[in-house]
Amino acid sequence: MKKREQTEVRLMVLLGIIRQLIATREAKLFAGVELNPSQFGVLNHFTHSPERTWTVTSLAEVMEMNQPGITKIVTVLLDRKLLESRSDAADSRRRNLKITANGLELCESIMKSLLPDVSYIFKNWEDADLTKLEDYMEKLMHWLDSHRDDLKLN
Repeated sequence: MKKREQTEVRLMVLLGIIRQLIATREAKLFAGVELNPSQFGVLNHFTHSPERTWTVTSLAEVMEMNQPGITKIVTVLLDRKLLESRSDAADSRRRNLKITANGLELCESIMKSLLPDVSYIFKNWEDADLTKLEDYMEKLMHWLDSHRDDLKLN
């Protein structure tokens, strides 16, 4: 294996390890929170553009979850009045989902409760290193987002 390939493989291994470590840490942190990590992830997705509406189908696609899983989460968020659902004007069978003021407040509250641990994780990082990491992660995220089904198997 070439040096570049070794580095690429090592990066993917590191990302997998980081994903697992974060999931374990997240589970501990969310033990005392009103929502579980999946529910928070879906609700938080709405905060990026609070005026935008989503259908269950569009949420399932963007969150890369199956329809039954996202429906279960949405049902919990609707029951808790964190999301609201309205019939589509053009197609009454279609439901448009939007975050409520309560949903925005809860997301902000949960983020504030997580901030001490986030700050703890990065407390020994220089600001310039955080900025570089953010830039690289944004670049990777955008590439992965725009190449969801573009797999190279050979």
